[in-house]
Amino acid sequence: MEKEELKKIENSCCTQSTSCCGSAESDLIDTSTNKGIKNELDPSKLNVDIYVPLDACACEWSQFMNLIFSALTPHIKYIKYETKNLNSKEARSLNIRSKCVIVDGEKKYTTSYALKKDLPNLLKEKGIL
Repeated sequence: MEKEELKKIENSCCTQSTSCCGSAESDLIDTSTNKGIKNELDPSKLNVDIYVPLDACACEWSQFMNLIFSALTPHIKYIKYETKNLNSKEARSLNIRSKCVIVDGEKKYTTSYALKKDLPNLLKEKGIL
């Protein structure tokens, strides 16, 4: 390994043996065409984008993900979700600077409590429940 790579590992909060070390890619690639896949909004489901710093150690965002999924799980069959990198061009263009959830490209939630509280109403508004 190069010296820079060793420094990154030494300074991270995880060890080489854990899966959170290394870079994470937020864009999906279609291997047959080597092109990025654009996920469109599904009108029959509630579309949820979860923004976390995927290029950071998982210890930075795993608790947030656990809390968000505890809110989403009771209604998961009505939800289409995607995890996106907080440190991406897309997040910067949406002016997102902290871990959050965006529902149907409009409503922003920074806590699982608020999401859990509003989720049944959001599903009713969309005519899913």
